[in-house]
Amino acid sequence: MIDLDQARTRAKQRLAQRRTTDPSARLADVQHELARELGHRSWPDLVRDAERFGPVSPDDVPWERIRRVSVVCFVEDVAVEGGASVVLHEHDGRWVVPTGQRLGDEDVWDESVLRIPLRAMGFRRQGTHPLALDSRRRHVVFWVEGGRYSGTRLPGRDDVAWWSGPAAEAVALLEAQGDGALARLVARADEDRRTMTYARHAGDLHRTLVGAYLRADTPQGGSGFGGSAQDWRDSRGQLADALDGLGTGRDAVRFLDHCCANGHLAVSMVAWGAERGVRVEPYGVDVAPELVERARADHPDLADRFLVGDATTWRHPDGLRFDLVHMLYDVVPADRWPALTQHLLDAVVAPGGRLLVSHYGDLPASMSPEAIVTGLALRVAGRTAVPTRDGRPRGFPSVWIDTHLADPSRRRDGSA
Repeated sequence: MIDLDQARTRAKQRLAQRRTTDPSARLADVQHELARELGHRSWPDLVRDAERFGPVSPDDVPWERIRRVSVVCFVEDVAVEGGASVVLHEHDGRWVVPTGQRLGDEDVWDESVLRIPLRAMGFRRQGTHPLALDSRRRHVVFWVEGGRYSGTRLPGRDDVAWWSGPAAEAVALLEAQGDGALARLVARADEDRRTMTYARHAGDLHRTLVGAYLRADTPQGGSGFGGSAQDWRDSRGQLADALDGLGTGRDAVRFLDHCCANGHLAVSMVAWGAERGVRVEPYGVDVAPELVERARADHPDLADRFLVGDATTWRHPDGLRFDLVHMLYDVVPADRWPALTQHLLDAVVAPGGRLLVSHYGDLPASMSPEAIVTGLALRVAGRTAVPTRDGRPRGFPSVWIDTHLADPSRRRDGSA
């Protein structure tokens, strides 16, 4: 295995020696010559094969020094072994991961990791996890989950060829084209994704969401949504479909939004429920104390209804249960979906109530909320209308589970 740092040193030493007789000698020429001696067609080929990266945690990265960012992209898909496919894109006749320079003083985590895969291959990241750092501590690598971006708000692209498949196949493909360093990073990213603890997942999610949400200058932006108030209504208003039939016999429907951020969805449901003749009492829970404080500040009359808690374990401190509970599968690893769903049905949803589940983003059909719920051997009692964006369908309907039909021993058709 070639040591890239040693190769760089040799190139500089050779350049210094050559300039004693030829002042016009160039580093690029010396690097090319050395690369050929070491069995590579060019210096960039040598770097792609030999560059070395070490594992890193967020606290170890010198963020102010970072100049280059690379991103290993995964698309969640339960139909693939391991639950996700690696996505590569074509560039100059090779399959590569998105990589690029940091622009100015942009936030590497919040901005570079969003911009680079979006502009390189039209990939919209969701979960974001630092993976590795090069020996010079200027090139950081992340792995992310997400999907093909189909919106119009962000400057992406849809004219780039994609390759997707299991990580082992991606590694073999990259090794065959001489990208040994990249192959090693993809293998490491897949291993990191498979073995990541829930505590680390929660920490990375906190870092990904909090800064962006608190900087947003619109209520919907503070809830993680990019677009106008009308876009918000078109994309989220269909969640009120789950209120139909719940208002009967109740003075009000207690609605709880897990992962509530600034509380905008919870209070939006009040207005959307009123349009249907249903009075909604809004509540919210989020794992990030900063976002709960924002919800309380934005809605001081409801401050005592926004609470801090982890969706996988939280119970109301006074034992309160809720008629309609909304939960996002996006923010919890797939291996926790069964326990999360059962916990909410057992301890958070009121008897006779509903659990409404969503999975946002541009996802394969195997990752739709309905596919997930039926995969858990639970009966889908109803589904919302399909969300829209710019007048076009976008994503999958959310679905709900009624507690009296939530016996996990039932078959998928709901029979005993």
